[in-house]
Amino acid sequence: MRVRRDISSIPERSAGETWQRVIELITGADSRDVEQLRTAAGVMGSLITDEHPAARPILLEGVGAQLRIYCRYGMGAVEEGKNVDALTWNPTAGDWAMHVPCDAENLEWVRQSLAKTSPRLKVFDVAEDDRAEDDVRSGFANRSEPIIVDWNKRG
Repeated sequence: MRVRRDISSIPERSAGETWQRVIELITGADSRDVEQLRTAAGVMGSLITDEHPAARPILLEGVGAQLRIYCRYGMGAVEEGKNVDALTWNPTAGDWAMHVPCDAENLEWVRQSLAKTSPRLKVFDVAEDDRAEDDVRSGFANRSEPIIVDWNKRG
């Protein structure tokens, strides 16, 4: 199962504030390796500023459902405001990995930077196919359509 959260970013929040809100959303008292999230702040701020999480989500796989975090920008961010629905579980309480979108031009330096300080964060090219969609298709090969729950979908 996948869960989606949308976080308003620029201009409602700075890129750094957006990343801090992501950290607050996905961590709790029993989280592991929170320092890796904090040390990734500079790199993540750059990726958030480039608006990659608008089209491709930050994927968090760990305890519970896969979490897909998108960022809102511009008037959409202002109109939606700063509220973000809390999670009912702590995805970083056990073993976890985060996959972050990046453009091909910056992919190598982002990959190298995250590997040094934040090995739980993996980078992927925004132009690649969505591997999560492939996982869903293969996991439900005997079904005609996958079951996807999007609690934030508006009508």
